Amino acid sequence: MPFRPFFLLTALDALLAVGLWVPALLGWDVSGVIADPTGWHGRALLFGTLPAMMAGFLRTALPRWTGRPLVGARLWPFLVPLWLSGRALSPWVAAAHAPFLAALALLVTAQIAAARDRRNAVVAALVGALAGAALCDAVPSALALSLGLVMVLGGRIAPSLTATHLGLSGKAALFTERPWFERAAALAAACALAGWLSEPGSGTTAAASLLAALMQTVRLLQWRGWRTLDRPSVLAVHAAYAGVPLGFAAVAAAPGMAVHLWTVGALGLMGFAVMSSMIRKHAGNAFARSAVVTGCYALIGLAVAVRAVAAVAGEDGSRWLLAAAGAWSAAAVLFLAAFGRLLLRGRP
Repeated sequence: MPFRPFFLLTALDALLAVGLWVPALLGWDVSGVIADPTGWHGRALLFGTLPAMMAGFLRTALPRWTGRPLVGARLWPFLVPLWLSGRALSPWVAAAHAPFLAALALLVTAQIAAARDRRNAVVAALVGALAGAALCDAVPSALALSLGLVMVLGGRIAPSLTATHLGLSGKAALFTERPWFERAAALAAACALAGWLSEPGSGTTAAASLLAALMQTVRLLQWRGWRTLDRPSVLAVHAAYAGVPLGFAAVAAAPGMAVHLWTVGALGLMGFAVMSSMIRKHAGNAFARSAVVTGCYALIGLAVAVRAVAAVAGEDGSRWLLAAAGAWSAAAVLFLAAFGRLLLRGRP
């Protein structure tokens, strides 16, 4: 299970990144421990937690995607101490995570270049750009790039898992993929995100975001997520992807909600859903039912809803924030309860 150390660090860090923020929400003075407590947890999740998950996922998926053995297999384990050093030295400084992200980008690029795999070149480019965003402490850009990765990878994972669950030969048996639509949806999303980064309050950005929301919704619906209602592990991936168009719609209608629909929903829920799916697959029980894991998904869904409300709750926002942080932390605990022993020992 090559993803083991990365997924374990992801789950622990997901608990820590939000858990350490709770004292600040309670009004305690934590400035002596955490610089910029308001923005710390966002940087921690975007530049630490989620990249650790990406490393584990890509380390496992790249050989299958490219059809060749892993390039630099002996170098991948060094990413773990590199990630830990960034966390230990300056956990609230985005630039501290740039070396890890740069190394990850180089390893991904080496694998893709060796296989001459143009299809996955965009993945390497996005990870490399994320390293640059960390170096520049560009948090909004990091969010946009992470969303790009969710749209690329989610567009493969969701239909593939759905087809496998339904006993189909592949995603081609689930829906007809139209390359022109995929390119148009990607272009619309890129334009909307560019507008959100440069002029978030403009009418042009609102219009572009609504178009992106529509196209990403159509993209999601064609994967037939409603046929997975009996499999929470697959349904969670579809629900996570729904955070992408919901966030775009929020840019136009309720801008304060957009960031949280994207971070907690599209990125957070997708991360936990993908990790649990990959762990189960390698443990030989890909679609097993588990009340604990389903509870994890449900709590993250609750955190998404409550965090979105907190963004527009005014004076009562801190209470909603505490509730969202509690739901997220409980979800991380349930994930560790379900998979922690397996991630530590490496066997069922």
